[in-house]
Amino acid sequence: MKITDIKATPVAVPLQASKTKSKMRKGPNVVLAVIVQVYTDEGYVGLGETPAVLGADIAAAIVNSAKPLLIGQDPGNINLLIKKLYVQYNLTHLHIHLANWAFSGIELALWDIAAQSANMPLYRLWGGAFRKRIEMQGTIERQELGGMTEAAAQMAKAGYKTLYTKIGMDPADDVAAVAAMRKGAPDPAVKIRVDANQSWSTGVAISTINKLEPYGIEWVEQPVIMYNLDALRDVKNAVSVPILGHEANWTMYDLINVLKSNAVDYIKLDGRFDAGYTGVRISAGMAEAAGIQCAHHSFYILGIAMAGSLHVIASCPNFSIANSMSEYAGMLDDVIVGGPMQMKEIPYMEVPEKPGIGVSVDEERLAKYHEFYVKEIYEKGFERETEMPYYSAMFMRTYFKELLD
Repeated sequence: MKITDIKATPVAVPLQASKTKSKMRKGPNVVLAVIVQVYTDEGYVGLGETPAVLGADIAAAIVNSAKPLLIGQDPGNINLLIKKLYVQYNLTHLHIHLANWAFSGIELALWDIAAQSANMPLYRLWGGAFRKRIEMQGTIERQELGGMTEAAAQMAKAGYKTLYTKIGMDPADDVAAVAAMRKGAPDPAVKIRVDANQSWSTGVAISTINKLEPYGIEWVEQPVIMYNLDALRDVKNAVSVPILGHEANWTMYDLINVLKSNAVDYIKLDGRFDAGYTGVRISAGMAEAAGIQCAHHSFYILGIAMAGSLHVIASCPNFSIANSMSEYAGMLDDVIVGGPMQMKEIPYMEVPEKPGIGVSVDEERLAKYHEFYVKEIYEKGFERETEMPYYSAMFMRTYFKELLD
């Protein structure tokens, strides 16, 4: 079997309108992504999805530029082809995170082809499932306190066992936001997770986490800058609330140092940000060897990437706690046949059982949301303007306080 063509299609799919003013978004309320289709001479078409980390235009350009290296190759040589891409793009000199998020869409499409040709769901090709009902957390955007209380109450009533929000903006406001969530979900069995996105110094992190502790925090995610593992370990050792690593362990190459430093209690992983879907399964194995549980990350995700993530979670033993579906819960539509995947019972997603990743692209929807992307995002200059600096500045938030109003 040979690869005959690769198609990269940027899309923008609208989200549900928010009832409150979010502190996390500006511009169009959409999910941006690039849908990757890999065609073969035997009729198989593999699907992948690349996040628009630097914009959908750049993501599509990177995917399209890989065509000369991939067309004519055997799609089953997944490990070799992806490593060749890393070499071709000089990622042996630069950190692979520079472009691996773009290549992850190609890799997922290749795994989709492999599992389709084997006539089995991807998780089975990867060795079988530890679980087929995947627990998801409920994500609450930062907003005014009353809105956070209401959202927490609604999610807890709906059946979510774990709630999540962003912090790391202002310590006093962060504590008030978590208190508002706990007010809405007073049952201590409902866990609360918070994500500081690297925004604190060591001392501020310790002080703020200690103030959050009374509200029953399952973990604080990446409280300090990703590059300083000593600071991450110092925070972990100074507080009783568990610490989760994310940006510090984006790839398997980073994770090895996080584990050696004993800097975290949990880790969050994502094949779109690791060394691909092979890398994320290696990372999960490394964490398993260290006795650390994993949660799966999400970032502006549509149904193709969601399907890929579900297969990862199913096939790795230590994805044993609630995972993230982020914006996917707010999707009005999707580019896959049938529209967004739905929970049969909150808070669980079912792993797709059809051969491959288990979803198919709806060509009419793909064309519709590509046209929406071109007219409403690209031509209007919103390509890199759909997030508030609160969200995207991370450890640089303190440098740009005037942008955070």
